[in-house]
Amino acid sequence: MSKKGIGSLIVAGTVLAAGAATTVLVKHHLDSEKIIDKVKSVLGEDSKVIGSWVEPFYQRVDVNGRATWGIVGGVTTMDDFDVAQYHFIADALTGELLNIKKVQ
Repeated sequence: MSKKGIGSLIVAGTVLAAGAATTVLVKHHLDSEKIIDKVKSVLGEDSKVIGSWVEPFYQRVDVNGRATWGIVGGVTTMDDFDVAQYHFIADALTGELLNIKKVQ
């Protein structure tokens, strides 16, 4: 194969990898928004969410002895001048909340 052919393969491979990475990041962002909405719903209308975070990558997590790919994050709420923090784990494939707990 010529140098030009090898260069074309490298460019094509790079474009495919970049496209796949972009797709994963966009999907993760959309999943993250849906999961934050679910967490808000679970906490109720009385809890005003003043901040949130989500890890930028799916992680291998173990919830109740079950290993799965998860989305890990947290929210900070304010209720009548009381600030609280909650951490959550959601299933990366279904978006189901697997665990939510108050840390403060």
